[in-house]
Amino acid sequence: MPRLFVRSRGDRSNARVRAADRVVGAFTGTVPASLDRTEAMEQWLDAPLDVQTVFEPWDTGSGAVAALFERLTAIWEAGRVPLVTWEPFTPTPAATPPDVLDRIVAGEYDDYLTRWGQALTGWLDGPDGNVDTVDHRRLYLRLMHEPNGDWYPWAPAGGDCTAATYVEAWHRVHRLITDEGATPGRVSWIWAVNHTDIGGVAAEDLFPGTAFVDLVGVDGFNWGGSQSWSEWQSPAEVFEEGLERLRSRTSLPVCVPEFGCTSVTIDGTDRGRKNRWLRDAFAYFDEQDVSLVSYFDVEKETDWQVFGGSEGENTIRIGGTRYQTYSGFRTGLRRYRYE
Repeated sequence: MPRLFVRSRGDRSNARVRAADRVVGAFTGTVPASLDRTEAMEQWLDAPLDVQTVFEPWDTGSGAVAALFERLTAIWEAGRVPLVTWEPFTPTPAATPPDVLDRIVAGEYDDYLTRWGQALTGWLDGPDGNVDTVDHRRLYLRLMHEPNGDWYPWAPAGGDCTAATYVEAWHRVHRLITDEGATPGRVSWIWAVNHTDIGGVAAEDLFPGTAFVDLVGVDGFNWGGSQSWSEWQSPAEVFEEGLERLRSRTSLPVCVPEFGCTSVTIDGTDRGRKNRWLRDAFAYFDEQDVSLVSYFDVEKETDWQVFGGSEGENTIRIGGTRYQTYSGFRTGLRRYRYE
């Protein structure tokens, strides 16, 4: 059974009945700066976001671990379950050695991982310090994501490592964190790959095994005409192959912990086309029985945002602030979750 964690905050969905095993979240930027915008986004959606994604490096500096869990507490107190994308940058991409996985396997980061596991367990216990009492907390942990690409040092095609080393490193991290008390049922581990292999290493060769993973995921984006190498792709064109390959490898539930769509086509900006893509994506996730999805709602390489970005299909004013929005996201989310 999937370990899907959802907070109960009452129903803002006009008395609709929530569909079983449908978890929706977003990455809205750094915490705590993003909390107000996330709350405004929920008001626009007229529904809560179940999870809020954060990206966290392996920062061994004094106070870094404590600061992270303070940020996660703010997310939890806002009514969302944190989805931590835990990246072995030590602590920046430039400072990360290309053989970082070999170093993990050799135990170089064991002290940090043990401290991290202890802090996580204390955070999961909640303020009263006891397991599974009324104030307990839960967390999704997406470790070393997209290893079948060539842009991260923990990926064989991007760093100095092999697929076998990746799996061994995952096992070591999982054991050290679990040994400190972050046991199954308290943490849901997400193994997420890029929707297509880039660099010659197959996603299947990087799977840590069902004993070390709770959810398997596919990250994917419709880059449209935003890059010289990209073209417009439907949700099925982005995700179908990746989802099929994961399901041929394991019966674990599937998720899409990172996805997005641009408005840029080869003919220029087309907000209506992006709007339709967003609606169609949620319909596709429903058809494919995807248990959890989280949208990448920041403008980075292109205009991914669906709420408060530089582009939008319409606008809304919340608390005196004007936000550009895409109604296809709102409509699609509500159908995916409640119908």
